[in-house]
This record gives sequence, structure tokens and C-alpha cells, in this order.
Amino acid sequence: MPFDPNLLQAARLLAKLSLDELAERSQVSRRSLLNLEAGNPDCLLSTLEILKQVLEEEGVIFLGETESHGPGVRVSRETGLDWTRKRADQRRSRMNQAEPET
Repeated sequence: MPFDPNLLQAARLLAKLSLDELAERSQVSRRSLLNLEAGNPDCLLSTLEILKQVLEEEGVIFLGETESHGPGVRVSRETGLDWTRKRADQRRSRMNQAEPET
């Protein structure tokens, strides 16, 4: 499935990567990423493929267009479960810090 550069920012945010982190991991300049996220997809197809690969390694899934829906992004089940575990750990940590010592 082709990568839709219009979904780049949504995918990057789902992957919890900053522009600088994505630039470093993909070896694509920050300026190029800014241009892509602004809707100026003037780049090589290989650049888009590299970005897609990095984002997929972070658990992002790119969805193709259907008859009733446009293209989109989502996270893998594993990534979603990881988020749930992290939130639960954070909640437990806050609760433990709030409990007075006896």
C-alpha cells in the first residue's frame, strides 16, 4: 500500500516521535519532514518508504482507502496494549507515592 504523506504528522504523533527523532531515525532532514507535514510531498518515493518503515517499526499501521473511508493510520494491537500497561504502571506509581508511610 502506498504511503500517504498527508498522514505523516498523524502517524508521527501516534508513534510518539518528535520531528527531530523521526529525522534522526529516518535520516531525512527536519526541513523535508516539515514540508511533508505541511502538505508539500515533493520528495523521492524512497524517502516516503523510509519514513513508512520507521513509523511501522514504532507500531503504526497505514490503512488504505476504501469505498466508504479515506486512507488512515492506526496503531498495532501490541502498541495499544503497551500504552495501556504504561498508563497502569504510572497510575500505580502515583498511588504508591500518595500513600503515607506507616
